[in-house]
Amino acid sequence: MHDPQWIIPGIVAPFLFTLVMLMIQQDSDGPLVLRAILGGGVLGMWGNTIFKSSESIMYDRRNGTLEPIMAALAGLNDVIIGRSLWNALVGMLNGLLVLVVAESMFDANVRIADPPLFLVCLLLTLLSLAAVGMLFSALFVYTRRGHMLSSMLEYPIYVLSGALVPVMLLPEAARYASFLLAPSWGVDAMNMAADVTYTHSITGGVFINLAMLAILAVSYYFIATALLIKIERDIRRDGTAVRF
Repeated sequence: MHDPQWIIPGIVAPFLFTLVMLMIQQDSDGPLVLRAILGGGVLGMWGNTIFKSSESIMYDRRNGTLEPIMAALAGLNDVIIGRSLWNALVGMLNGLLVLVVAESMFDANVRIADPPLFLVCLLLTLLSLAAVGMLFSALFVYTRRGHMLSSMLEYPIYVLSGALVPVMLLPEAARYASFLLAPSWGVDAMNMAADVTYTHSITGGVFINLAMLAILAVSYYFIATALLIKIERDIRRDGTAVRF
């Protein structure tokens, strides 16, 4: 809240996108409304991840706060993990707000088929988004156009994740790109756990999706960790963290 510009992409924009989808589908059946709400939650988590987590080190370099962070007892990697998890969690709160509005204003009457399994899928998807945030956070250190890239990547990855429409309804080339995104497997698993009539699944089961999500998220984590180690080594070699 200390930097109000983030309220628009992180909270206001996902909320308005979802309200529009609810208005379009207010006369549709329950599953369509449920997917609109899920999409709003994923957009909120993704918006916070791409705009806050991905640019966190870059802002530290600009503001001269990266060196004190590196001198702290917690490692740089731990700091970035904490930021990424928190940003994804704040985005998830947007989904809860959308659910409240959908129930109170649109009488959505949302029902989740398997609540415990849905919660597991949601938490694992959140962790995968945190891993994506870590990866982009490390990658964006090597560019001066991080904010531009964030704006360019926000909506395309939102579409590729399957939050707007199921991945299997996307063009074939886009589908292959979706398969490389851990959140797309998580969103697909959430749809299956929430709606037993969901027929556009990437695979034949929730647990296959969760396994793929875990494999990709762990891969992101190790790649990001390797990049952060390289960044720290370069900073110690050059003797400064503020050059940009």
